[in-house]
Amino acid sequence: MSPTGNSAPPPARKLALAVLAKVLPQPSRRKGPGTGQDVQAALDAALLAAPGLDPRDRGLATELVYGYLRLRGRMAFLCARFLKRPDAVPAPVRRILELAAYEILFCSKVPAYASVDWAVSAVRAKAGKGLSGMANAVLRRIAADPAAFEDPDFYCRDRCNEAEYLSRFYSCPEWIVAMWLRDFGPEETRAYLTAQLEPAPLGLRVNRSRDGARALFDALAAAPGVLAADFPTLAFPAGTDLPGAAGLDLMAALADGRLSRQSAAAQRILYDLRLDDWPEPIFDACAGRGGKTLLLAEAGKKVIAGDMHAGRLSGLGREAARLGVSPLGVLRGSATRLPLAPGRIGTILLDAPCSGLGVLARRPDSKWRRRPEDVAGLTRLQRAMLEAAYAALAPGGRIVYVTCTAHPAENEGNIDRLGARHHDLTLETEIPATPSPTLGETFYGAVLRKG
Repeated sequence: MSPTGNSAPPPARKLALAVLAKVLPQPSRRKGPGTGQDVQAALDAALLAAPGLDPRDRGLATELVYGYLRLRGRMAFLCARFLKRPDAVPAPVRRILELAAYEILFCSKVPAYASVDWAVSAVRAKAGKGLSGMANAVLRRIAADPAAFEDPDFYCRDRCNEAEYLSRFYSCPEWIVAMWLRDFGPEETRAYLTAQLEPAPLGLRVNRSRDGARALFDALAAAPGVLAADFPTLAFPAGTDLPGAAGLDLMAALADGRLSRQSAAAQRILYDLRLDDWPEPIFDACAGRGGKTLLLAEAGKKVIAGDMHAGRLSGLGREAARLGVSPLGVLRGSATRLPLAPGRIGTILLDAPCSGLGVLARRPDSKWRRRPEDVAGLTRLQRAMLEAAYAALAPGGRIVYVTCTAHPAENEGNIDRLGARHHDLTLETEIPATPSPTLGETFYGAVLRKG
């Protein structure tokens, strides 16, 4: 398994390393910890800049980026076990080692010798012959007995505590694991950790405003491999090509607006909160790119989209035209200072910015970019949004509060606090955040009536 290749990594690995460098930049003494780019945005930009890349390399690069981010913690611990002084190894070299270790252990179609070869050559080019010999020794040890590193006992041989062990094996920062153990206990914590290691399912939304919506849904629900089907929501395993069903052209259905891609869990939280009962008009105060706004419009609701970021709202008109729906309007403004005349809105939907700990399966980069201090700041922001929503509603209005996190302070804690401050609020519906083995993502939701 001695390296013989060129010094430059093969195209898929080169692209993956470049994307990871943007997503997980090294801390700077001047600027502090790097926050990094969103993984999907960084990957999309890199793939767009490489139009000639072979489709197989595009697929491998995507698998390496997302797979490494899911298992980065485990790979870091594994490689460090075979290094005398892990902290003395430059961070870019450790990244190459960890990515190659992931490839050896989880990319079964790639021969182990090929993974060792490109990684050792890349280390030699970046750091010289001495470290390339170290890389060769470490990766050959991993490739010699990959099954040994599937054993959970490997990750707790140094008498570590429960949070340390779970952090290593399930590849999740220890501060998140410790918080979950405190808030949920060991069993539920393991359920969350297991879910975040699995790729999130492909979610589809049938446009219920179109003729033939039920027939399209029924055909898709009967397709092989469907994980969940609850009109108008469907979920299929991650990586599934758009499912085939007799007589259906699904690419045409996407193009003409009969079908959309959207997280199944994100859809179901709105239906579980009984969206058909929400008074109108509805103001989606944190609309982002408009996924929930358009779901509500397809359901026949009178809805206005709002967000403080004009760029996020810019594509909403095109999407509405594709779907054949017409939201009442789009308003730019902060959800902490709602751009609304008091008492003119029936329901304010707050799909609030949050720590995102319920959707790590879809956004594995966020667990490495999030910091403990972020949670306190987000909780304060959410409270300000809830207070603004309360002030903007007339008696009889509703606040619908949704997060995609598994963190009680951001969920029940915020709702309890709001109710304690305003005794004319009634909690009508509450959906707790619980691990979902089927949908792979966790959402919290609550509906409060004013007066």
